[in-house]
Order: sequence, then structure tokens, then C-alpha cells
Amino acid sequence: MMRSDQRRGNVLGALLLGCAAVWGTGCKKEQPQASAPVDAGVVAVADAGSPDAGMVAKVVKPLRFSDVTLKVQGNRVAVTYTLTNPGTAQGRGEACLSLHDDQGMVIEVKRMGGITVKGGTTDTFEDTVRLGDASWNQARTVMLYTTAEYGCSNGAPLATSELLRLLPSGQPAPADTAQPQRPRASAATDFEVSNVEMRQAGRSADYFVKYTVKNVSDHRSSGSGCLRAYVGQQQENIHHVEESPEGDFSLAPGASETLTESIVFNNDQNWNRVTVMRLFTSPFGCADEVDADNAGFQFMKPESIRAPVEEVEVESGADAEDITGMDSSDADDPEEELNHEPPASDDASPETPGN
Repeated sequence: MMRSDQRRGNVLGALLLGCAAVWGTGCKKEQPQASAPVDAGVVAVADAGSPDAGMVAKVVKPLRFSDVTLKVQGNRVAVTYTLTNPGTAQGRGEACLSLHDDQGMVIEVKRMGGITVKGGTTDTFEDTVRLGDASWNQARTVMLYTTAEYGCSNGAPLATSELLRLLPSGQPAPADTAQPQRPRASAATDFEVSNVEMRQAGRSADYFVKYTVKNVSDHRSSGSGCLRAYVGQQQENIHHVEESPEGDFSLAPGASETLTESIVFNNDQNWNRVTVMRLFTSPFGCADEVDADNAGFQFMKPESIRAPVEEVEVESGADAEDITGMDSSDADDPEEELNHEPPASDDASPETPGN
């Protein structure tokens, strides 16, 4: 079965903690319990009342990846892969792709698509994911795995497949490649914003913000930008009238990135009202509230940026509206005016020559 699933999914922020064997070394592998084996892709929950109630059981017969190809197409990566289900139960859930830097730290996690593989069978899939240019350029290894449905955001600790680690070229990762590491939680204080610029394309409704964000922490941090607009001089107790998400980023310690993003207001007429803008960078972007640790980068909206002006198109042809208010019946015929002679007076009589 060949399938192309182009759902866009972007997973930024902390991943759930799991066994260190998934993200590094030092965890003893548990022996499967023969009394309750679990096939790949099947989520099992312990009996109510038991110490393990609510926990996901270990997968004894995980799915296996093979024949993987990665093809970069601009800011998209096309992934073709085969999944083998060695178990007896149907394996189902979703396939995930994560990017890792030279230290093994997670840069970005993406959902590739839903998967269903019957027990004892093999199936081939085709998916396309969209990645930020900076994320792909930082990646030193790519890891594929499957999880239960909606599980990509939980990370590899809850994988229902073997973990396949590759180079960005699609070749197997060398044995000495840095092991995947459990990510540290990001905070708004990890980021520093500078060089903020705003512009409007002509008098249209196309608005853009350009800014540089730097990771000032001692660990890799991921986050999103959020632009909020205010009326009057911004005070802490005045709520914004508009907000717009402004890009995602994942940065190594000391690294910076310059982003150019579109600005979208719910009501474009608010561009004539707002005067103060604040650009926030934090782990959750516009989902984060303003506080002492997330005060944002404040600047004045350029006076030249205004609400869009609708262009009035003048129609041509017989049905065009005349801006003078005259219709065709009111128009004078220039040719008629040129050839028109005054009518003869009734009082005038032809001159009679004398006898």
C-alpha cells in the first residue's frame, strides 16, 4: 500500500521523560513477560488496582523499519519506508521523524502520518513532512519510530517500533554517532530578541516582521515567536488587541537565527489603531501569557504602516460606469455638432430681386 499524507504537524517544547536507554546509556533492558506479550502498535493498560495501572506496557514485538529513503525538496522532506509487523496483532498508530544535533539533542519532532500494518505482514508508506530550513541544516542524525495515535509529541520513550537512526543522506548512522539525549525544558528567559523590523508591501494587506532570536542559555532551546499589538502606551494591565504567531526555532547554546514571517490580524483595520508592538519568544509562543520572565521586546509601530487600501477598479467597455454620472443617452455626438446648421427663421423670406 502506497500512501501520501501531507499533514503538517509541528511539535516543539518538552517531550515526556522516559527510560534512559531511549535517550542514552545506563538503563538495563527489561526482559519481556511471557505471560502478557504485547504486539507492536497495541497499547496495553494494566488492570485497575495494580501498581502499574495506567502505564503503557512494554512492546515485545516492535515494528521494524527498512528500505528508508529521504529526499529533500526545498523545505520539505519526502520519506519512503517499509514497516514489518512481526507480531500477530494489528499494528496501528503513527510514524514519527525526529531531528538531532551533533550532541544527540532533539531539534524537532514531526508526525509523518498514520500507519496500520496487519500482524505478520509488511507494508510500504510514503509521507512528506515540512521542516524549517534551520532545523534541517542543524540536523546530524534523523530518527524514525512509531507510536500510538497522537503519540509523536511524547517522543521515543513510548515508541512501538525499533528506533532507526540515519544520517540526513538516508545512510545508516555510524556506531559512534552521539546517542539521542533527553531534551531539557526550554524557558522564555533562554531567548534574546534583537534587530526587529516591520514592513508593509505597498498599500496591500501583506505585512511582515523580521527579527533575530538568540539562545542565551547553556542548552538547546526551542520556541516560537508571537507578535502582539496594543492601543496607546502599553501598560502591564492593558490587553493586546491583536496577536499573530511568528515562526518556530530550535537553537543550540549561543546560536542565533533571523526569521522573516507574515503578520496576520483578525481585523486589518486595527492597523490604524495600534501604536505599540511587542514581540515575544517563548517555548509555547502565543499560548504563553505575559509575565516578569516573558516581557517581550517592545517597539513602536512605524507610522507608515496602515490598514490596507482597497483599489477601485475602473471597468472598460460598453458596461463601464461613467464617473460623470451620464449614461450613453446623455452624450453628444461630436459629428452631429460639427455638421449642424441653425434652422431657418419663420420670419425670414427669400430675397426677391427687383424688377
